[in-house]
Amino acid sequence: MSVVLIFQRMLMLLAMMALGYVGFKVKWIDDHSYSKLSAIVVNIFNPALVINGALAATAAGDTDFSVVKENLIFVAIYFAVVIVVSVPISRALAMDESQRNGLQLMTIFSNVGFMGIPVISAIYGKGSIIYVTFYILAYNFILYTLGTWIAQKNLPKEERKGGISGLINVGTICSLIAIIVFSFDIKAGENVAGFFDYVGNATIPLSMIIIGASVAKIPIREIFQGVRIYLFSFVKLLVIPIVMSFLFKGLAHYDIVFGIFIIMFSMPVGSVITMLIKEYGGDESFCSRATIITTLLSIITIPVVGMFL
Repeated sequence: MSVVLIFQRMLMLLAMMALGYVGFKVKWIDDHSYSKLSAIVVNIFNPALVINGALAATAAGDTDFSVVKENLIFVAIYFAVVIVVSVPISRALAMDESQRNGLQLMTIFSNVGFMGIPVISAIYGKGSIIYVTFYILAYNFILYTLGTWIAQKNLPKEERKGGISGLINVGTICSLIAIIVFSFDIKAGENVAGFFDYVGNATIPLSMIIIGASVAKIPIREIFQGVRIYLFSFVKLLVIPIVMSFLFKGLAHYDIVFGIFIIMFSMPVGSVITMLIKEYGGDESFCSRATIITTLLSIITIPVVGMFL
């Protein structure tokens, strides 16, 4: 994959983010519309894009299950790696227990869906989204099990909750539907395919606009404070993906599987972590700033990582 092409795609996404930033600053987008747009993207457009990816793959005849099998292996490796490395990273960079839990969560849970889907789609095409859905399914399961357990370490033991009810959501359901469509090589009619194509295509600009608006919501001076955030960003966005590219290069038989695997490591912090930390009494400000900084820096770091694919 051409590094220049990746950089061009990232610049395109950055321009979309700039629209959101300007839109919020000139009051075209306010806190209420920001919240509603986020809900629409998460519950309508993003799931539609996931299903559309499966439909595009079956329509193109890209139902090679040897690729799927290898992708599943790399999904497992991906989450095993981020869970393991999250422990030393959080211990090395945290100032206190609350921040340590936040750093561990931010290392494990990257933005594999909200930003991962637009980036992968822009680089590899719509048909590649089916491989991302396996990351999303694993992500959701780990988030509402291990993730919740880590976040709740900020609370007294008697206040901690159990259960994995959060697994049942629109994103998970649509990911399962996409896998079924792909697995059984289900072909959709022209109108059905067109519907998911049109609706799903709205995901990329809207998700980037929302990220841009989230940057505009916080004063610039507050966002860019703290050396630890930059150290964390450097390790997460560059060190880990580059090291993984050397460790696993040559083990994958399919370039698209390896490419998605490495790019997933280079994704910024997932925005859901701030909400999770907020719910369980952690350092919300630190997580929010880390999410924004890693998102902005990823525009540059993802093309750099692309040089090692």
